[in-house]
Amino acid sequence: MRRRLLVLLLTLAMVVGLAGASVWAKDPEHYVMIVFTKGAEYFNWTYAGMIDAAKILGDHITTELQGPAEWDASLQARTIDQVIVKQPNAILVACADEATLVPAINRAIDRGIPVITFDNDAPESKRLAYVGTDNYEFGATGARAMGELLGGEGEVAIITVPGAGSMAERAQGFEEELARLYPNMKVAAIINDEGDVARAESLTVAALLANPNIKGIFSTHGYGGPGAAAAVRTVGRQGEVVVIASDYGGPVLELLKTGEIAATVADNPYLLGFQAMMLAYQAAHPTDMPSQNPPFGHVPPLIYGGSYIITSEDLQDPEVAAIYENPPQF
Repeated sequence: MRRRLLVLLLTLAMVVGLAGASVWAKDPEHYVMIVFTKGAEYFNWTYAGMIDAAKILGDHITTELQGPAEWDASLQARTIDQVIVKQPNAILVACADEATLVPAINRAIDRGIPVITFDNDAPESKRLAYVGTDNYEFGATGARAMGELLGGEGEVAIITVPGAGSMAERAQGFEEELARLYPNMKVAAIINDEGDVARAESLTVAALLANPNIKGIFSTHGYGGPGAAAAVRTVGRQGEVVVIASDYGGPVLELLKTGEIAATVADNPYLLGFQAMMLAYQAAHPTDMPSQNPPFGHVPPLIYGGSYIITSEDLQDPEVAAIYENPPQF
């Protein structure tokens, strides 16, 4: 009798336990980050931030990184459409080009999938929020560094990618801050490298040969700095032309150590990915808080982060160097 009672109690305990598990278990949720150059160190950092945010939110959350290997807005838009078919809980997008991405983002929203943009926005789309850097100040930071390094004198060039809003804001911030603080300096050339290192090198070589008065080059994105450094090397003007890069990918860090890049302007890609994931989760879970974009949950329309300068001196600190030189791999 006692044995049968014990078996009954154990059976009831198992039933109650399983029932409790079914009550408390959460349905699986899947979130997708879509970038415009998959494999780039910068976006590996943003995805690392997304993964860590997902871990905090729960084991039922899974994530995925998608996007073309090359800077191609049409390919990225196609990737968004392919992901829409899978009906994820939300999509996080770093936009290669504002206008090209708008229809695909809008299709996701119309299908009930929250979209959060980060790094580079598409403000004319129906996206719910943008997590990014104050890109105007990013460019202004580069201008102040350039002015100091050149002693407030000389002509400079800007490497950028037309159509990318963040690049345009960085170029504007650089040019206007330069004019405000250093009236004896001016932007003599705008170089469109289409986000390609080889193109940045060839076009910068042409610019340097056409105008020997160019004493500085500022890249608004991570690929232009190494291209500009190679161009300076090609024309034999090392030590004469100051290169200021963006971000802290491996090639930029190596050229910082050799002195071929004088400084780089950086933001915090890990934090962008982390915050974008948190907003995506909020948007996918409506609460009693009134939302600006029903039926999606309430999210703030904009979150901005800052920027700062990294020099070769910073990398002499082993702890600092270890952070930058060991990017996450996916």
